[in-house]
Amino acid sequence: MKLRGVLFGIVLPLLIIIVLAAALYFSFMFTPKCQNLACWETKLKSCSRASFINEPIDVTWKYKINGKQDSTCKVEVTAVDIKRGLKKTEALEGKSMSCYLALGAVVVPEANPNLCNGRLKEEMQGLIIEKLHEYIISNIGTINKELTQIQGVTGSTTNLTQQGNNTGNNNAS
Repeated sequence: MKLRGVLFGIVLPLLIIIVLAAALYFSFMFTPKCQNLACWETKLKSCSRASFINEPIDVTWKYKINGKQDSTCKVEVTAVDIKRGLKKTEALEGKSMSCYLALGAVVVPEANPNLCNGRLKEEMQGLIIEKLHEYIISNIGTINKELTQIQGVTGSTTNLTQQGNNTGNNNAS
């Protein structure tokens, strides 16, 4: 009789708590790991929780589908390892961004940063702007020459003066 009281008083409630905790974990916290691209694409298409490590040549990306949000699929993207490239790109390592992809779309999340926000996106944009600045500075002579060849951008007033004189002459006649 005493054993039965202990069983129902302590063990059963403890067992119920453990089962509920496991159910909550597997329902809301557990993220299955895809081992191949086919698995990842299937999960992404249905926007089911999953994670995947993508290892192209220069960067190792970690993707994690967090689920549906409004009419999009929220995917967390992390730059895990920069394998090659400029020394400055190493600043991207460990940074993450949240990408909001169209439901049913199977795309590489980082391919369109306009769909993302977060520290990784900001750092990527900073590197792009810095690279563009370096390009413009190193090619300013060529860019200036090309711009002056565009009609109306040369800064020359001879055509405007001639047009003004012609207009003035036409009014006088």
